[in-house]
Amino acid sequence: MSSDRLQAVFFDLGYTLMYFDPPVEELTLRALREAGLPVGPEQALPALGRVWKAYAQEGIQNPFPPTPEYDAARELEMERQLLRHLGCEDEEIRRRYHERLEALFAQPGVMRLYDDALPALERLKTRGYRLGIISNWSWNLVDRCRYLGIDGYFDTITASAYVGYNKPHPAIFQHALAQVGVPPAAAVHVGDQYEADVRGAQAAGMTGILLDRDGKAPAAPCPVIRNLEELLRWLEDKGASR
Repeated sequence: MSSDRLQAVFFDLGYTLMYFDPPVEELTLRALREAGLPVGPEQALPALGRVWKAYAQEGIQNPFPPTPEYDAARELEMERQLLRHLGCEDEEIRRRYHERLEALFAQPGVMRLYDDALPALERLKTRGYRLGIISNWSWNLVDRCRYLGIDGYFDTITASAYVGYNKPHPAIFQHALAQVGVPPAAAVHVGDQYEADVRGAQAAGMTGILLDRDGKAPAAPCPVIRNLEELLRWLEDKGASR
């Protein structure tokens, strides 16, 4: 097959193929309270946003060690940073917070696929596309995909933790492309974040597609879809259907 034909479709995971119910922010607030830190959303949510922003910035310019040990240490430091922002440095509360958050995420049904995810993956697989996930995620990404029942659809599952770079750095996209043996021009990446998903994919020579499920994203110089059914139609319009 010539390299100008689309051969591979990559996806972000969170808020592209799946979502959390209740939302992560609510789970975090509940875990903090159950750990003994009675904070309200007006305190916890800005603090959580600052921690996430710092996490996202790491690995964009400089690599970090792609090891489970570093990933665990990174998670520990993020927990400590969150508590520091909330005026708490009690290690026992931090430990209880970690345990409660893990327990809440382990509850059945907290991680849910969007209704259009499985039908789209089935149809793409049937049409012969190579499929992959490229996500800014911790070391448990494969386990999370297995929990969702989607791991078998993918030729590669690439977490930032496995590569040592966060999106939008092109290295994480290049790693995933190498795993499936497809040139950048023959691949698209679909995600809900313009900077991380679209700009990152473009920097790696891929086509970036913005998934705007709520219809609230500002106008962007890239293909924009509202759901994965529109992705299938977009591929057909490009003459790339099987």
